[in-house]
Amino acid sequence: MVFELHVWGPAFGLPSIDAECNAAIAFLNLAVARSQWVLIVAHDTSPSPTHNFPALRDGSTCIGGFNQIVQYLSQHPSGPHNLDSNLTSNQKADTLAFSTFIETTGRPLLDLSLYTSSQNYSTTTAPAYTALLPWNLNYTIPPRHRDAARARTAHLGLSGLDVDSDLGTSLGGEFEAAKKASGLPSDSHANRPSILNLGRQTGLQGLLSSPVYAARFKLDALANEFLTPLSDLLGRKQYLLGGDAPSTLDSLAFGYLALMLYPPVPQTWLKEAIEARYLRLEKYIRRMRTALLGNDEDVSPSKVFALASWPRYDAALEHARQGLGLALPWAPPRTTSLAATAFTVARDIVGSFPAVSTLIRGDPVRRDRQSEDIATIPTSALPSPFIVNTFFAFSGALLSAIAGMAVHHARSPRQGDLVFELPRRRPQQTFAQAGDFLGVLTDQIRAERDWNERWQREGSGGDGGLGAEEAMGVVDEVVVEGVGER
Repeated sequence: MVFELHVWGPAFGLPSIDAECNAAIAFLNLAVARSQWVLIVAHDTSPSPTHNFPALRDGSTCIGGFNQIVQYLSQHPSGPHNLDSNLTSNQKADTLAFSTFIETTGRPLLDLSLYTSSQNYSTTTAPAYTALLPWNLNYTIPPRHRDAARARTAHLGLSGLDVDSDLGTSLGGEFEAAKKASGLPSDSHANRPSILNLGRQTGLQGLLSSPVYAARFKLDALANEFLTPLSDLLGRKQYLLGGDAPSTLDSLAFGYLALMLYPPVPQTWLKEAIEARYLRLEKYIRRMRTALLGNDEDVSPSKVFALASWPRYDAALEHARQGLGLALPWAPPRTTSLAATAFTVARDIVGSFPAVSTLIRGDPVRRDRQSEDIATIPTSALPSPFIVNTFFAFSGALLSAIAGMAVHHARSPRQGDLVFELPRRRPQQTFAQAGDFLGVLTDQIRAERDWNERWQREGSGGDGGLGAEEAMGVVDEVVVEGVGER
């Protein structure tokens, strides 16, 4: 079975635009025979357990992440594919310590250089992604990577500083422009006033307190914090841990250092730090690149994507790689269906929500039941891929239904104005009105009762009885008295 290494595509003359992808490519190129693996440019991260690249596919088993890939290959029955078998216990301890150091300290530097800096991102990083991705994914993948980089570097306190000032492409250009802005003359001026003018925002004090130099000093300090330990470890050796062959640590270090040296960014503070103060590291990076690629020819996306027009059997692909000058075992990517593309787009859109992004990260290894002879790598306690895929399928169906309703409404608009009529509210009778009504009724009943009693008491006929007019007067008098009592 041939291993398939899926990575983000080439950029800046390197095999990949991602540091861990370059590290994984270097490791497989050194540890695995050329006939046992192929290198595939991909952009759909859904098959990867970590939903990111690099991802190694071995039949139905998929492994995500550089460290997990190295551990998997070192235990594989076809190997072991291990670059560290001859290391001593102290060297293995150094490998573990410096690997953690490179990942935790080198990643923020690349984030600042390629993503956080708006000038470097807009002129170098974003165009590199444009050459790698389909048009629809350029709206989701590069912004998502940049947002992640900003989040990882927020604690450094450089977001509010003028890191992206257009003062020049080199330290010399920035220095001359900053001197001019601070009131100090440029070297081209014939008449120079004294540099000891230390007034507020002028002279040397204004130069050193300008935002671009405040940021530059901090960036140089971060670069020195990362590069100095690696330079001390390398010393005068050919590789970081000595010996005649590179180790796993060399593969990881090359993945990060190469992206600090080769990208043609406008703000070259990281490249200048390597070339000015760490010459041995610069030679080491170039030596590793030559050993990895086999020649000095840059890897370009157009050459890699040209393999898609060739037949997919090994002899034809090898002939095509030789004709294109490709040293690595590149292979054309698999063609994706329209449904798979739509699902990928929906997944990227839904996955951009912070609450959902935590569910996307899965186990670093996906395996079938036939591969239990390989030692198990610790897995995560997050929801299973089935639950996550079901959630995204439901979300995609819901979005499709909403889009269908919108299209139907657009094609069949309602004629005329839409009028809403509210029912007329009936007047409500209060308790006070009910009390007045009962009071009048009670007075009427009382008046009739008094009139009957008086009629019976006065007599039933003759001169002693009341006449009709007198009787009516009595009734009126009683009613008026009853109302007055109320």
